[in-house]
Amino acid sequence: MPNTPKHSHFSFVPAGQAQTPQLSLDHAMTLATQLQSQGRLQESEHLLQQILHQQPNHAFALHLLGVIAHQVGKQPLAAELIRKAIQLNGNVALFHANLSEILRQLKRLDEAIAHGERAVSLEPQMVMAHSNLGIAYFDRKDYDRAEACQQRALALEPNFAPSLNNMGSIRRECKLKDEAIIWYNKAIAANPNYLEPLNNLGALLLEEDRTPEAIAALNKALQINPNYTEAICNMGGVHLVLEENDAAFACYQRALALRPIYVEAQMGLAKTYQALENLPDAETSALRAVQFDPNNAKAHALLGGIYAELAQPVQAKAKYDQALALDPECDDALLGLGHLCMENGQMERAEELFLRSLAFKPDNLAARIHLAQVKKVKAGDKNFAALLEEEKKSAGFSENKAMSLHFALGKCYDDSGDYEHAFPHFLAGCKLKRAKLSYDPDSAARQFTGVMEIFDQAFIDRLRGGGDPSRVPIFVLGMPRSGTTLTEQIIASHPEVYGAGELQDLLRIAHRNITGTTDAIVFPDNLRSLDQPTLAAWGAEYVAGLQQRAQDARRITDKMPANFFAVGLIHLMLPNARIIHVNRNPVDTCLSCFTRLFNRKQEHTYDLAELGQYYVHYARLMEHWRKVLPAAAFLDVNYEDIVADQESQARRLIEYCGLEWNAACLDFHNTKRSIRTASLTQVRQPIYTTSVERWRHYEKFLGPLLDALGDLAPNSNS
Repeated sequence: MPNTPKHSHFSFVPAGQAQTPQLSLDHAMTLATQLQSQGRLQESEHLLQQILHQQPNHAFALHLLGVIAHQVGKQPLAAELIRKAIQLNGNVALFHANLSEILRQLKRLDEAIAHGERAVSLEPQMVMAHSNLGIAYFDRKDYDRAEACQQRALALEPNFAPSLNNMGSIRRECKLKDEAIIWYNKAIAANPNYLEPLNNLGALLLEEDRTPEAIAALNKALQINPNYTEAICNMGGVHLVLEENDAAFACYQRALALRPIYVEAQMGLAKTYQALENLPDAETSALRAVQFDPNNAKAHALLGGIYAELAQPVQAKAKYDQALALDPECDDALLGLGHLCMENGQMERAEELFLRSLAFKPDNLAARIHLAQVKKVKAGDKNFAALLEEEKKSAGFSENKAMSLHFALGKCYDDSGDYEHAFPHFLAGCKLKRAKLSYDPDSAARQFTGVMEIFDQAFIDRLRGGGDPSRVPIFVLGMPRSGTTLTEQIIASHPEVYGAGELQDLLRIAHRNITGTTDAIVFPDNLRSLDQPTLAAWGAEYVAGLQQRAQDARRITDKMPANFFAVGLIHLMLPNARIIHVNRNPVDTCLSCFTRLFNRKQEHTYDLAELGQYYVHYARLMEHWRKVLPAAAFLDVNYEDIVADQESQARRLIEYCGLEWNAACLDFHNTKRSIRTASLTQVRQPIYTTSVERWRHYEKFLGPLLDALGDLAPNSNS
């Protein structure tokens, strides 16, 4: 700080030192500065207030008081105090440099730049002033001027760590990530205890899927300062990538405890709730993030993704559009809106959005993988060729990136009829995914057995006669990839039916603890104490949730495949609901699961033997429901029958649902509705037969699956 003018005719007493000799004004100012630099802010402020009491127009005291206000988070007050100091003495570069930084933080960028430019004109050798001015230009997205400022600072002081760090951030924004990493490392070398480049490096490495390196950088920052909120937040991102959701949740909660208004941590919390399939809390957290920063495109895109999962496509599109209005290059919004267009059957628009994402970011593997899903890949496909180029450099890929690439290449080869090359990619992708999961086949087997033990004939007979009488719900259930989406689409094409898609509602209810204890009792043991009043209340709650989605619909479908666990519960809770169970050739079903990278759950599908074992348990459970429930409790339909004779099967489905026949059910592929399943592209086409007996192409690879299926496997020679 520049020398303070001497005013020796005043005297002051430092706070808490009443017995010490009195200080002259210049000594008081020097002491206040020392106390501030030591972090003893209250003592420093006390002295400064005494100075200003005696000399209200003391510019340096006003400035230092403003710096302290800034340090304790009172930015508007800080700006006001330093502005007063400048009015009294406008020729001190430090005043302008500090006001520039405070105004930048208040997002008053034009004023910040004006004061920054004044600072460097007053004192061209002030390194910090050039650096701060560069940050203001950076925030205004004027990266050329931002870089020029940082380079001027580095010309004055080549190892000035803040400017080295800022150069890294400029390169990162310009999508020159390798260069950004070099600059961040230079900043760390210049000052190994400087937290910002350690955190920035960790965040960038995490973004680049270099998770172990990201952990090392973030841990180093947290060793220096365990309460460094940015590093805590980014460590939450690490845990989220590693699917360690509880640890991620703890990090984001801690970051928000340290800094309650923190957009990135609030977004991380929303993503964690999303991963935990707690979509209502995910929505609340994302809404908070948008409230904190209405101009944050990524926060709007995140909210769009949550609305898409909540089966609210109109709200999802609005949020994606808002994100792209704020930032036309927002990758999360481009990919999210593209996927939403796929769900709505707008394949050309989806392709256009994925290509736009690639134009902004040519190495965007996620966009290429999305492109591979839009349509059937043909020979000479440019995207397929680009994915093959990615494969050549995949040795350095993270597990997540390699896994996604394997599934995309498997799909491309499968579309091209090159099954010999397709299956090794599916197998490699599944191995990588399986290694990340804690799936326990024995635990899954116990769950199936538990359902059958609890829902025996006596249990069902005792509770029958209650529930909610609504006829609105239609359940379409079965193994994933068995034809449930096609079946729902046929029914939902009826003008009196609303297709709600895969809903979590029923399973969320089924997993409730109704024992009245705080013990963690898991499904299905939590259902042992069911009674008729509970069943009636649950039924009414479920129907109310359905009707919120489509108040005027006569029938509403719920196509959650895993509802097969709850067929007995549905029968008791909603005795007039229609339940449709879709069967498909067991090997075709399992192969279709194995060759798909699911968004979440389906942990049993990434090992052929485990997948076959799971299918056997599922088939045994469905046979149990046939034994303990009345013959008309649910309708069995076969995917292969629908493919072979669409009209008669469609008429059978519509009649079972208690509806008049409507020819629109034969034109199902033209029905305008959102479809959020792995089969969303298939049901936009008329009925086709290529999925029947598809497993024959891969028969020689499927030994573990066929062995596990046992008698359920078709004769391989037939």
